[in-house]
Amino acid sequence: MRKTFLSVCILSAAIISAQEKSTDTAGMKTKHIEQVILKSQHKKQYADKAVYTFDPEAVKKARYAKDLLKTLPELHLDPVSNTITSTKGGTTLFLINGIEATDMQIRSIQPAEVLKVEYYDNPPARWATRADIVVNILTRNPETRLVFGTDLTSALNTGFINGSAYAGYTKGKNDFGLEYSINLRDYHKRNVESIYDYPLNDSHYRSKESRKEHFGYTDQRIALRYTRLLPDHYTFQAKLGAQLLSNFAKGNGYSTFLKDGGSEGHAMFKNTSSGYTAPTIDLYFSKKLNKKNELSINLVGSYYTTESSELAREWVISSGNSVYDNDMRLDARQTGIVGELAHVYEFGKGKLSSGYRISNTSISNDLENLAGFSEYSVNYLEQYFYTEYSGKKDQWSYRLGADLPTFIIKVQKILLMNGPLLLRLS
Repeated sequence: MRKTFLSVCILSAAIISAQEKSTDTAGMKTKHIEQVILKSQHKKQYADKAVYTFDPEAVKKARYAKDLLKTLPELHLDPVSNTITSTKGGTTLFLINGIEATDMQIRSIQPAEVLKVEYYDNPPARWATRADIVVNILTRNPETRLVFGTDLTSALNTGFINGSAYAGYTKGKNDFGLEYSINLRDYHKRNVESIYDYPLNDSHYRSKESRKEHFGYTDQRIALRYTRLLPDHYTFQAKLGAQLLSNFAKGNGYSTFLKDGGSEGHAMFKNTSSGYTAPTIDLYFSKKLNKKNELSINLVGSYYTTESSELAREWVISSGNSVYDNDMRLDARQTGIVGELAHVYEFGKGKLSSGYRISNTSISNDLENLAGFSEYSVNYLEQYFYTEYSGKKDQWSYRLGADLPTFIIKVQKILLMNGPLLLRLS
C-alpha cells in the first residue's frame, strides 16, 4: 500500500487506548458560573441556544470532553465511527471556543477544563449553510498542560486497521497540537456481485456479474495546530493539515448476459487505482474591540491533486469477441480559497451578528482514454452576506435574519480531441 510510512512512526507501539497529562494550574484564572448545578448536567435555554454545565461528579467520571458531550440528550455516540452525532441526524459542526474542531481535539480536552457547552439546533446565520447542528465547547486555559492519547483497532487476519494519535502542549497563552489518523484495508478475497436489468430499443437486457477482487485503501490524515489565546482580548490559530488517500481493486470474474431470453457467458477483468493528496492551511483571528464588539477573520487555502486509472475488459467466452474495453487515466487538480469576515455587537437585550464570506474554487481535469485526450477547467466564485438579530422580550425569545447568497460559474476552457472550444458562463 502507498503512503503508509507515517503509521509506522506514530502507531507502531499503540495497543490500547491511553491518555496522560501533566498540569500546573498555579495562578490559573477561572470564570464564575452563575447557575446552581443540581444534576449531572444543567441546561439553560436562551433565544438562540441551549447552554449546558456539568456537576463535579460527572466531570470526575469522564475521561475527556467527548464523554461529557455524549450525556447531552440531543447527542449520542455513534459506535461505528466512534464520533459524536446528533440524535436528529444531519451534519453536526463542533467548535472549541468558537473555532472549528476535530474529534481528536475534543478528546484532548480534559473534563475539568470544560466551562460549558453551547448547543444550537437552529445554527446562527454564520453556520447555517454548513451544518444542521452546532456545538460550541467553551474551556478554561490551564497555565501548563501536556496531554496525549492513542487508540488502535486491528484485525490481523483481514488487513483491517483503524488508528489515531494526538498530543497537545499548553504553556501560558500558547497551545500546540498534533493529530494523526490512519484507516487501512487490504482484503485479498472480496466477493462482488452485480445485477443490471434494463429495457433498450424494445428489448430486455439482464446481466448478472460475479467476481473476486483484491481490494484495499489507505486513508491518512495529519494536522499541526498552534493557538494563542488571551481571554477577553484576542484569539489566533494557525492550522496545517493534509489528507493522503490511495485505493486499488484488482478482480476477475464471469457474468451471464441475457437478451430477450437468450443467454451467453462473459468473462471479465477490472483493475482500478487512485491516489489523492490534499494539503490545507487554516488561519483564524478573533479580537474583542470592546465589551460589545467582536471581530473575526478566517482564511482557508487548499490544494487537491488526484490521479486515477482503470483498465477493464469484458468478452464473450465462446467466441472471444470483445464486449467492453476501457483504458483510462484521469489527472485532476483543485485549488480553493475561502475568506470570511464576521462581526458581533451586543445590545442590552439582544445580539446582532453580521458577516461576509467569499470562496473561489478552480478545477482542471486531464482525461486520456481509448477515445483520445480531453482537458477541462472551470472556476466557481461564491459570495454570502448575512445578518441576524437575536433577543428576548418578557418570556419570548426571537431571532430575525436575512442572507444574500450569490454564485457564479465560469468555464474557462474545454479542449476536446478535435480542437479547442472556449466557453464563458456567468
